[in-house]
Amino acid sequence: MLAASLLTACANGGDTIEANAAGNRKIRVAAPFSSTMNSAFLYAAGAEIFKKYNIETEFIEVDGARSLAATMGGSVDMAITSAVNPLAALEQKQDFYIIAQIGNGFPESVIIESEAYKNSGLNENSTFKEKMQFLKGKPWGVSSPEGSSVYMARYMFQLAGLSKDDFNMNSLGSAAGTLAALKEKKVVAGSMGSPLPQVAESQGYAKIFLDVSAGAVPELTNVLTSVVAVTPRFYQNNKALVEEFRKALGEAQGLVYSDSATVDQWVYANKFEGSPKGAVLAGVANQRKGGSISRTPQVDPAAAEKLVSFMKATGQPVPDNWKTIFLDLPEFKG
Repeated sequence: MLAASLLTACANGGDTIEANAAGNRKIRVAAPFSSTMNSAFLYAAGAEIFKKYNIETEFIEVDGARSLAATMGGSVDMAITSAVNPLAALEQKQDFYIIAQIGNGFPESVIIESEAYKNSGLNENSTFKEKMQFLKGKPWGVSSPEGSSVYMARYMFQLAGLSKDDFNMNSLGSAAGTLAALKEKKVVAGSMGSPLPQVAESQGYAKIFLDVSAGAVPELTNVLTSVVAVTPRFYQNNKALVEEFRKALGEAQGLVYSDSATVDQWVYANKFEGSPKGAVLAGVANQRKGGSISRTPQVDPAAAEKLVSFMKATGQPVPDNWKTIFLDLPEFKG
């Protein structure tokens, strides 16, 4: 319903962006702010790296596939979105071009209620299969029944030799809902993006059980998970702007690794202040450790292939022409 309303509200998505009186081009970006995975993009905007390239950014909070509808409708110009969404749209005969990568690994990790962990008999040295076996049939909280953490969980059950039906999903509407359910012991486990698992652990009511973002599950590392997508019309009308945007984003992505102390401090102070600082910094450090935050805007072909393998393994249809929407692949049709 929301996607439909966005599409009918405005049909001008993709117009050429002209410079304003200050000489800058303003890009409106649909972006979720629940994860430190977006550190590079946020830093590029807040530390004025984009402005070096005469680009201004305005962030508009729009979740999931609805962000793609917003780009088509003209409410925004670009979308930071799960990489599965443009491929799912392509399956429905709707093109969105992927012009940059944000995440090359899952931002979510699995946490378990503290008392349940204490009574499980498991420890840091327990194997992946042992941990998944413990979670078989136990109530597991997620934000949305169609979110990336759901597909991730189903895939992990499959990797452990269990059935996807062993995943006892409880959709709780938001990460906050999952955290509340863990506190009240209504669910045993939950999955969400950093730094929330680290915050929950620091507050004592949950334990990080499977640190996926730090590379604990090799099959889920170097998987293209988060991208920047635009409409074909926007790309055709703003090719020079797209290239300059990618240069600015790439500069910030490099700093996430080469000057992590500066970037982390900025991201904490401007986006996560009020949360335990040590937990937030630990979440970003884990994502760097697992290579989850992209180092460059150029899409890694191997990461894109692993995305497609993941989607197929979890029952998500992928069209044969999926490579045609990736700016950095030779098959790109734009």
